[in-house]
Amino acid sequence: MPRKKYEHSAYYYAYRYGWTHSEARTFAGQYFDQHTYRPRMRQRPNGEWSGKEWLKWRNSSKEIDSDFNPLVFCVLAAADIGFAMRDTVRAIADPIERDRMKRELMQDLRHIRRPFYYAQEVERRRALAIERRKIRRRSTTAPMPTPEVLMKAWNERKSSRKAMILLGGIMHDLECYVDNCLKFDEAGNVIGRNGGIRGWIVDNVPELLPKYKTLMRYKALAVRIRQATRTKDPKPTSKLLKKPLHKAVETILAEEEPVFVHVFAMVEHMLSPQTVFLDAPKRREEQRRRSKT
Repeated sequence: MPRKKYEHSAYYYAYRYGWTHSEARTFAGQYFDQHTYRPRMRQRPNGEWSGKEWLKWRNSSKEIDSDFNPLVFCVLAAADIGFAMRDTVRAIADPIERDRMKRELMQDLRHIRRPFYYAQEVERRRALAIERRKIRRRSTTAPMPTPEVLMKAWNERKSSRKAMILLGGIMHDLECYVDNCLKFDEAGNVIGRNGGIRGWIVDNVPELLPKYKTLMRYKALAVRIRQATRTKDPKPTSKLLKKPLHKAVETILAEEEPVFVHVFAMVEHMLSPQTVFLDAPKRREEQRRRSKT
């Protein structure tokens, strides 16, 4: 049975002329694909190859075609670079696209960083969990705050600086009665922490959960005031508000402006006198204006 010749198919032309389908999406890639195969095969009229032509085809280069033009390739590559830069500039100039690129980049960085953080240096991280991340148990003579007391202090926090310090002291005392210790699995690896203050708020005062970060700022204020007054456990922060007042507390309560940022900056300046506040003259001028009115 004679073999059928597919003279009008893609396989025939690919076999005879060396044509191949390229999936390159750039001009330079398509041009490079067209000239990175052996020289195109030429059939003799009788369909056979002579020994000399066959040897020449076998010994020919398999990388670059004889018709390859480096100048045309460089021009096409420059055009591809220009189109890519144009699309990149358009994407960066668009705020929506820029935000999407930023989110994708941060997600890729998290994926890259995760195996390095969780899979390497297990022994070192375990030692750090025991030594550095360990929270020592604190004690205080104040009773455990109730949800009602915390809610009342939260509602009155903007009335005066004394109320702000009192709210921070309540949060600082609450830490002594909640469990925030590390949790370990059977292999001894750290898998998390207990609920702590956040868990107590979820169970008792869920309406304050969206304000958890703000509560922690007030707690940090109380901690910094305790550092400025050198107050140690088990003395609670509320004792600092009773007379005789410490010099640092007296300085804080001398001004009646109940602005958290100003109070925290004042305490930071007490602990670090070299700190310079650029907005201090502006705040003093505003206080003078308020006092005159």
